[in-house]
Amino acid sequence: MKRREFLAGAITSTLALSTTRARASATVRVLVPDPDNLQYMAFWLAKALFFPGAGIDVEIVSPPIPQQALAWIDDEKPDAAVLPPPMYLELVANRAPWVLGANLLANDPIDLVVRKSVADAKGVTRDMPIRERLEKLRGVKIGIAPHPPPRLRALYKSVGLDANKDATTITIHGKGQNAAFERGDVDALYAHTPYVEKALVHQDAVLIVYQNGGEVKELANRQIHALTFSRAFLNARHDDAQAMVRAVARAETLLRDTPADAVAPLQKAFPDRDPAEIDRIVHLYSPAMPATPKVSVDGFAPAVLFFPEGEAPPNLSGIDLASFVAPELVQEKPADRSPALAYAGSALALVALAALAVKLRSSRPRDPNEARK
Repeated sequence: MKRREFLAGAITSTLALSTTRARASATVRVLVPDPDNLQYMAFWLAKALFFPGAGIDVEIVSPPIPQQALAWIDDEKPDAAVLPPPMYLELVANRAPWVLGANLLANDPIDLVVRKSVADAKGVTRDMPIRERLEKLRGVKIGIAPHPPPRLRALYKSVGLDANKDATTITIHGKGQNAAFERGDVDALYAHTPYVEKALVHQDAVLIVYQNGGEVKELANRQIHALTFSRAFLNARHDDAQAMVRAVARAETLLRDTPADAVAPLQKAFPDRDPAEIDRIVHLYSPAMPATPKVSVDGFAPAVLFFPEGEAPPNLSGIDLASFVAPELVQEKPADRSPALAYAGSALALVALAALAVKLRSSRPRDPNEARK
């Protein structure tokens, strides 16, 4: 009798545990300024693969244009937001009740690509020192959007050159870059997704300076785009915030270690994008993923240094910056189990308990009267 009571109690406990692990998903409203931006690749992959297993159901909200994102934060009051440095720096400068929770990108998302025929004519190859590559490109017209010149200057300065003297640049708004490259208005682009992969896949461009890969140390190992949380959400639902950060960490690990495994989920998430371009940008951005999504106060200074051209960087002096980062969300802890895995684990436990029941039945003393039945 005692054995039967033990077995029944064990089965009841196992089923209760599976029910706890397979709790209903919690909805989190996340504001994303531009819902098709693959610079947020780690977030999109976490949404596709890992948030559901962590019990998180993400609802995306986006303004008509990215520039309205901060206004939407005030109006829509989302739980979280994926923000580029200029936006989260403005929140910090205004002492808004928002906290950085996860770094989504460590190396600069911009690369320098050149028309292959021009690179061949100039004798430019990636096995040369960066300075030699840039010197050989003197006089080549480089298309660049209005905001990234501070980073181009940092690239040239890193090898002892002056972009104002040694580079020939033409300002082109992002959406016009590929058309200008196609027409021959420029023979090089200093560009990020979606323009860089289009030039590489469809416009016979070749990669010359690989900032995504950390080739320029001054532009690497930074705190770039961030998953941020409202203080209200962080205080009320700390476990959900931590689960999201862990999911982002898993996405970043997958992107770094096995980027090919990230291509199909991102293609499914963005069915209107060219699959070849998605494949290319995933592999380009793979080494740009941070080793950990952990955020820090030290990450604010580079974000201010590379603030967009033509805009005044915010003044962060006198602000307790430590109160605007939540590095504690990144902790060493076993990964959250998905409901499916929880059920699978419960099923295995039940099988083991059934086997135990059979063993107990076969090993107990037999009733002498059973032989007569």
